[in-house]
Amino acid sequence: MKVEFDLECGVPVRGCLGIPDGEFKGLILLGHGMASTPERCFDDADKDYMNALGKRLCRDGYVVWCPYIVQIGNQESQNNIAAMLASHGVSAHNVSCASLDAGEIVCRKLTGASGLNVGVYGVSWGAFLALHLEAATGRMRPTVVSGYMRDEKSFLTSPVISKNLGVELAAYIHFSNGRAKYTGAELAYLLCPCPLFVEIGSRDAANAVELGRDEKFSQMQSIYASSGHPHLIDMDVFDGVHEVSGKRARPWLSEHLASPAYQDTARLKNAIAL
Repeated sequence: MKVEFDLECGVPVRGCLGIPDGEFKGLILLGHGMASTPERCFDDADKDYMNALGKRLCRDGYVVWCPYIVQIGNQESQNNIAAMLASHGVSAHNVSCASLDAGEIVCRKLTGASGLNVGVYGVSWGAFLALHLEAATGRMRPTVVSGYMRDEKSFLTSPVISKNLGVELAAYIHFSNGRAKYTGAELAYLLCPCPLFVEIGSRDAANAVELGRDEKFSQMQSIYASSGHPHLIDMDVFDGVHEVSGKRARPWLSEHLASPAYQDTARLKNAIAL
């Protein structure tokens, strides 16, 4: 189902709401990557690195909300969209996070279902949005990040960037340099004890070991361990490239959404915040 509405700031949001057959097991907020669209996330015949994840999650019994992320497209379009929004005092990054977070309202209005346990699944750029969304809201929703775990400064000096020197990358480099402080340990401080599962393809050049994949994850693990929640963070390095797997992530997500600890974790975060 295609959905359109406006955020309070006036920015229009378009997305797809996937509704499963039978009883709803919960709601998944799905953040897609730059090279994809919500429609492709639900289409087996038009697969990309999302691997029709939205459709697969619906088959698992979940309502799935996947908004069109404003940062997608080529670099020029990203620059233009970000500049246009900034000229009106609106952050493109915040718009993307808000569009993703609106899934609970969309689900309630269009299906009548409320009180569903909510999980978050972000892929590539969408993974970064998922991390920031949970860090900002403190909702403690079980979260899967696919295709994102690296040291941003190492990434900016890597061949992945230098091979694209013919492309206008000023905005991307600026964003990456600025967001470098919000990855690893710093981000884990804000997230913990949010249940977190990371999945990375073993041949994902943008998240390779030499770009700090294991080091960054180790930093986050240490924060969770020092807070007494080492069991709430995990990572799967699967045989693949920059793409969704879901082999371990989907069962993990289902387990955490169905667990009585879902509500307990939310109360724990609220207690910490107070």
